[in-house]
Amino acid sequence: MKHNHTIVEARIQLEKNFGTGRANAFLQSLPLVLLFAGLLPSTPAAGQQVSTAENGQVTATTEQETGAKGILATITQSRSTNTLGYRILIYNDGSATAEIAGASSGLGTETSRSRDFPPGAIDTKTLRHLLAEIGDVSKIPSGGCAKSASFGTRTQITYASKTSGDLQCIRPQASDGAQAPQQASEELGRFMKTTLGQLKINDRRVGSNQ
Repeated sequence: MKHNHTIVEARIQLEKNFGTGRANAFLQSLPLVLLFAGLLPSTPAAGQQVSTAENGQVTATTEQETGAKGILATITQSRSTNTLGYRILIYNDGSATAEIAGASSGLGTETSRSRDFPPGAIDTKTLRHLLAEIGDVSKIPSGGCAKSASFGTRTQITYASKTSGDLQCIRPQASDGAQAPQQASEELGRFMKTTLGQLKINDRRVGSNQ
């Protein structure tokens, strides 16, 4: 019955498109030929089911790739007189992308550039543990350390839509418990310093002797 219903629907559609004349005889017999050849779905829903299954597989694959390659956190390093500013996108698999900003000066123009690091370049297991313990990175107690106005830089981290203060200047917190855990915050500051040293990003500006 389902086969007959499919054939009738196909013939009605052909009559609408091509008329009912003698020239349409072959076209009207075509659905029956395709049906027995296995090229025409027995029900209208059959083709939709195949399409839905294929789309589901594509969606699942995309979600897996996004989960593995999704951004865990972003480090931002400010520029100074001798250095360029940059940010590092840290992915869940330990890979990273450094985006180094360009700059213009009397010594020339430097274009922005990027550098990729392979999976495992960053210890995301430790980083994820510290971030989970801290929670809201904007509550990390920071500030108050003396820096050169020209040569000093700031290191910040963005995680879960929150951005920290300067991780180079983590200060003792008050005992009211309103700020992030002190020990984890200090460990994160040391982790950032070590990680940036290991990546060895060339952020030196043109003409700098540093």
